[in-house]
Amino acid sequence: MTELCELSAVELLSLYAARKLSPVEVIRDVIARSEAVQPVLNAFCSLDPERALATAVAAERSWAAGLPTRPLEGVPVSIKDTAMVKGWRFARGSRLAEHNPPATQDSPSVERLRQAGAVLFASTTTCEGGWKAVTDSPLTGITRNPHNTDHTPGGSSGGAGASISAGCGPLALGSDGGGSIRVPASFSGVFGFKATFGRVPMYPIGPHYSDMAHFGPMTRTVADAGLMFSVIEGRHPLDPFTTDPLPASDFPVTPLPLAGVRIGVTEDFGFMKVDPEVAQVYRAAIARIEAAGAVLVPLAPMEDWRPTYRTLWQVGAWQSQRRLTSAERDLLDPEFRGWGDHGAHIPTGDYVDAMMARLAYRQECARLHAAVDFVISPTVSILPLKAGLTVPDDNWPDWLEWAGFSLLYNMTGQPASSLPAGYSSGGLPVGIQIGGRINDDIGVLRLSMTLEGLLAEARPDPAAAFDKAMRKS
Repeated sequence: MTELCELSAVELLSLYAARKLSPVEVIRDVIARSEAVQPVLNAFCSLDPERALATAVAAERSWAAGLPTRPLEGVPVSIKDTAMVKGWRFARGSRLAEHNPPATQDSPSVERLRQAGAVLFASTTTCEGGWKAVTDSPLTGITRNPHNTDHTPGGSSGGAGASISAGCGPLALGSDGGGSIRVPASFSGVFGFKATFGRVPMYPIGPHYSDMAHFGPMTRTVADAGLMFSVIEGRHPLDPFTTDPLPASDFPVTPLPLAGVRIGVTEDFGFMKVDPEVAQVYRAAIARIEAAGAVLVPLAPMEDWRPTYRTLWQVGAWQSQRRLTSAERDLLDPEFRGWGDHGAHIPTGDYVDAMMARLAYRQECARLHAAVDFVISPTVSILPLKAGLTVPDDNWPDWLEWAGFSLLYNMTGQPASSLPAGYSSGGLPVGIQIGGRINDDIGVLRLSMTLEGLLAEARPDPAAAFDKAMRKS
């Protein structure tokens, strides 16, 4: 891998300002790397080199002229195919949209990235409608993990996670309705951040349960995620749930001193089945965090929230499918269609019960965070499973069983991140999840930055990941 593809957004901006590097050089390198990776990883729906190069040329002129520059002037960014990019096909991984005309507007996050000077160069893959925690679809096929191409990078932002891990640009926009940023961050060995619900505009409304869904950054460093978050967060008229922007003084994000920080710790929340290698990496990370001065508070078991999430998500799947014709239904991912069929037969009373349970989880977590500042758990209970599968074997009824750690924070709306914490004996990445109080987005990022330094050896090596992928091909 060339050195350019290893640079973070923060490093790129510093080199641009010093006139030691050009956005044109960078985007050419990123496009070349993306084209090389694509046959192996299948991380992209499409690349847009011509318009990306034109944007980079304009950024180069701005830097060369010493003009006032924008926060992401000349920095490459990829966009998951759950957000609209003007002029690009918007399909959400579905054959139903395969022949739709290009989008005529940007989603708010995309609009803000563009206004900040980012170079939009590619659309990344997702499963159909982002419905599951792996990335394969009837439209785009199977996306693979750079660390071992026999395995999935997770999902549904799997194309974003795989491409970032392989060095295809420093920033990627993902989306997360049930761990879809954090699961692929863990499986791909990168950083992912889901902010408090309403902090980042969500438009268009997702095809499932929209008030559990979020857009957010996937990056190789926490500093880059904080930079990207500072650009996309804040109120927007297309999303009535959005909140006022955070104070400018919150950025750039700085590390959080660990002394005295109260961290709730749990390996399984009392009900999750956890792979022994995942548990081993988690325990090692927790030991280092405690040694660095944090106060660890073991958490009592909680009620299994997966049945509640399953009810909400399956009803959402049914809602997104119920007006389709028989011919249109035949184009769907069969598993997704099956979830919609289940949702159609869920009694109204069960759905209302799930809504009330969701509110109860919010209250329980609010009480929990009166005693602790943050909660750290594994991000995912298993190692990356084989590509093309939704569950590792018949012992797992569905993906919610192994992705259950992440679901809670979609139901409660709390901020949460996934940070690389180590590797399995076979070289597969393992992440830890950091959850915070509602609206403490900066706190989660600051703690993530501190732990990034503490667990520095767990940071991904994009060159090694890409080289391994190429050897597997």
